[in-house]
Amino acid sequence: MKAAEAMGDVAFRVEAHGIDVIRSQERHGKPKELFWIWLAGQLTFSGFIIGQLFTQMGLSLTESLVVSALLALSFVVLGWAGLPGPKAGTGTLTITRSVFGVKGNALPSVLSWLNMVGWEAVTMVLTSYAFVSLFGVLGLPHDGTGPLIIAILLSIVLTFSVPILGHATIVVAQRYLAYGLGLLSLIMFGVIFPRVNWHYAPPPSHLWASGVTTTMIFALSIGLMSTTLSWTNYAADYTRYLPKDSSGKAIVGYTWLGAGIAAFIVLALGVLLGTFVNPEAYSRNPVAAIMAVLPTWYVVPFLFVAIVGQITANYLNAYSSAMSFLAIGFPIRRYVSALLDATIALAISLYAIFLAPQFVNFFTNFLSLSVLVIGPWTAMYLVNHFVRRGEYDAESLVTVSPKSRYWFQNGVNWGPLMIFLLSAFLAFWTVNSTMWVSPLSKSLLGGMDISSFSGPLFAGGLYYLYWRLTEKSRAQVFPANDVQLAE
Repeated sequence: MKAAEAMGDVAFRVEAHGIDVIRSQERHGKPKELFWIWLAGQLTFSGFIIGQLFTQMGLSLTESLVVSALLALSFVVLGWAGLPGPKAGTGTLTITRSVFGVKGNALPSVLSWLNMVGWEAVTMVLTSYAFVSLFGVLGLPHDGTGPLIIAILLSIVLTFSVPILGHATIVVAQRYLAYGLGLLSLIMFGVIFPRVNWHYAPPPSHLWASGVTTTMIFALSIGLMSTTLSWTNYAADYTRYLPKDSSGKAIVGYTWLGAGIAAFIVLALGVLLGTFVNPEAYSRNPVAAIMAVLPTWYVVPFLFVAIVGQITANYLNAYSSAMSFLAIGFPIRRYVSALLDATIALAISLYAIFLAPQFVNFFTNFLSLSVLVIGPWTAMYLVNHFVRRGEYDAESLVTVSPKSRYWFQNGVNWGPLMIFLLSAFLAFWTVNSTMWVSPLSKSLLGGMDISSFSGPLFAGGLYYLYWRLTEKSRAQVFPANDVQLAE
């Protein structure tokens, strides 16, 4: 623990570092800690909502479970996204300064930050609903605006207390909370087993797209928005403290295993619930709708899963949101940006609860918009890491001046920035959501939304081509290796 103490990354103390480079002598931890971070982070009630949504899209029980399994496997991408952390020694959004330039990266950082604040708000809404339900179970006032506001305030306090302390506290909290969440989530399978409609298969007229295959692809796209692609811009924030020589296979494996297992558990529970829970009640208040079908003895354990699961996810949301805010370029401390997040997330939560007509609509609307930028960014971030073989000039990532190797043209690398925006624009034309239905979705895609696939494919392919076409010019500017790892 000496290295941790040297840098101030000690559990239950305020972490000293932000996006500055973590030196080799200050590195600590092992890849296996990622298993618990991501296991607890994925055992969230939002997974129940997405799993239930698959059944409402007209998919059968089996088809919905197949989609859930594929989404669990997709978390290998989250493992890949954690690989740059030990190499660069800084946060995820700071690392993409090597793609967009130390100033050009401000745009992706702003969009990432807004995405994370949105997730914080969505998660707090679910937590608030669960708190109100708990008030009722305990015999406390639970009707009206007052109890709901108290629940929102409780959610904020619990959400931001651990992230303000920092990385080491999150690692400890996630590990111990994962035990209880995992056990109670597994017990829930046995609780709902007798009520599951194992022959659930809606008529073809209920399919959201032109057929079963297209609807399954549609469901995968929606699922990716809320699972893997909603976390890739967090990954290196939790690997940057690992030693530089940490095993890449271990980083990918532990992340994939923890996140994938947890994601399948909650998605599968959502699918099973979707076969017998009233869909209209679920849309209005998913927590109350599930409570109505549970035996009395399991209501409080279920609320524990709903509340604590959302809080553990929001530990990651709030911490990484602060890191993204710092990557924009604001010279403030990490805990200050976390407090700013709390204020904005509160405003969004109030909108979702009191003004959005149906919460699930709000949730899916948010997802359909965020993937347009996070998808392309993820592809460029990963392609950049692999084409440069994981080699970064760490000091240049945190140097916002012409001295940085990533200064490019007045701090902006215009080519990749245009690729990013173009890919988001192209992905926009493959969307089918309540806010926007692309004419292409209707005429060519059989009603599918494939924005989770199209954005990353456009961006990754174009950025790889750009990298290859600019190799000579980079060699002329930087004749030496574009490498200076943090020492």
